[in-house]
Amino acid sequence: MRYQKSLLSAWALALSAGAFGHGLMSEPASRNWFCGAITKPDTAEPGSACAQAFADDFNGGYQFMSVLTHDVGRKGVTPLPANVCGFDSETWHGGATPWDKSVDWPTNRITPGPLTITWDISWGPHFDDTEEFVYYITKPDFQYEVGKPLTWDDFESEPFCNLTGYNDSNPGATPNITPDKGNSLFHTQCVVPERSGRHVIYGEWGRNQWTYERFHGCIDVVFDGDGGPAPVVAEITATPDNSTFVGSGEIQLSAAASQGENLTYTWSLEANDTALYSLSSTSAVETVLSLDEPETEGEVTVRLQVSDGSTSSTDAFTFTHVPASGSAWADLGALTAAEQTLNPGDQVRLRLVTEEGSDVYLPSSPFTVVNGAASVWTYEFAQAVNGENTDVRVGVLNGGNIAPVQSATENRVYAQAPAAYSSAFLQVEAGSGSGGVSCDYINQDVWNSGFVASIVLTNNGSEPVEGWSVSWDYAGDAQVTNGWNAQISGSGPYTATNVDWNATIQPGESVEFGFLGTGSAETPEVSGAICD
Repeated sequence: MRYQKSLLSAWALALSAGAFGHGLMSEPASRNWFCGAITKPDTAEPGSACAQAFADDFNGGYQFMSVLTHDVGRKGVTPLPANVCGFDSETWHGGATPWDKSVDWPTNRITPGPLTITWDISWGPHFDDTEEFVYYITKPDFQYEVGKPLTWDDFESEPFCNLTGYNDSNPGATPNITPDKGNSLFHTQCVVPERSGRHVIYGEWGRNQWTYERFHGCIDVVFDGDGGPAPVVAEITATPDNSTFVGSGEIQLSAAASQGENLTYTWSLEANDTALYSLSSTSAVETVLSLDEPETEGEVTVRLQVSDGSTSSTDAFTFTHVPASGSAWADLGALTAAEQTLNPGDQVRLRLVTEEGSDVYLPSSPFTVVNGAASVWTYEFAQAVNGENTDVRVGVLNGGNIAPVQSATENRVYAQAPAAYSSAFLQVEAGSGSGGVSCDYINQDVWNSGFVASIVLTNNGSEPVEGWSVSWDYAGDAQVTNGWNAQISGSGPYTATNVDWNATIQPGESVEFGFLGTGSAETPEVSGAICD
């Protein structure tokens, strides 16, 4: 087996549109679940909350699962970011996400007391390095105002639900965090304090010190009072309701079993190749899903949102679509979603996430780019992957065979069906020298007022490195505000030293630490006794 854990990945995620995407709160539905997972920018009704949210950032609406940072979140970041729900997400270069807009968001009706908050992590089911889930709620006297952005002063300073210390090897030790690996979900059990009227819950899913990757979002809620309207509950009835659908045909979908008064309906679809599918209506109580014959096996999800005008609920129907003649392959998506030129010496690998959340890398040794032309390195990289294994192939499918082509965007990633993988991402690292330890400064993300960067220390020698310290300085106004995976000190120059668990760098291995900064990004030289 090629399974290997990525404890300290030296690979900068790049090229794939979903490379940073992992998960979001689905129940009660978060803002990016309602407007993103359910209602896409191209299906939002004019004038609706979703249309208003996407008005200035249409393409950003498709990154609904990518509201992330690399930090310790609300409990540890100082100063707090300007935007609450997106937490100044790296995907938006530290700016506002569509879900930071102060529109009249769909709400969920809840009551004080026990509440299960569910995270859908289908886009990267990382169970093994999950550490915590944290939730904050607005203060008792909070009044939601359309047009007035949320601030941290609107929220309690302490979380009402702080679930930390999750260990996937012993999940029973944290009974309020329940992994549901078969459905790529985490269920978290909280107790909501007394409130009345409309409020907002801010939530975080934090991975551990190996990445410090953290996902953020907001849930808009209305607390039930006596004599309130009937609760809204979405429910899909599918005919046929099989978990597998073969070939072309139709599936009848109905929302008639949903509960609530004066309901409106919104249907949407997710699939690797949406051109194969069409809905007869996206707003009726009943709709028909038409399916064309696929070439490969793939997962299809139909989502439903129902609303009574004040609160909403969602449901989903998921099935596997397979060709009538059978298929040996499942489509994991495009190798490169857009044309990308690399530099000679850059190193590339394919990161595949298994259904259990483990990472697998192909090829086993990084592919080194010789010709960085977009149509050349993709072709040569595909050949390297295909020459090493048989269960994952990169190229163009033709008559059951997969072969790479010299194209910047046509090559796709396929896995033998039934696929053991949930997703695939392309990862690129800038080239480095050889001998001793290469100390590389990498700008992971840059925006007008800040940046996220990392330093990768790669042991190119034959002996382990025991303990390390490196330094760097900026010529301009750049400043480091917080970091992870190292002890960072100074204010220019900066010095980073190892922490206990990453003091040793074995031959051929790398250690990476990262940091968030303000000011104009630079690429300074990294120096230290270990650096070649």
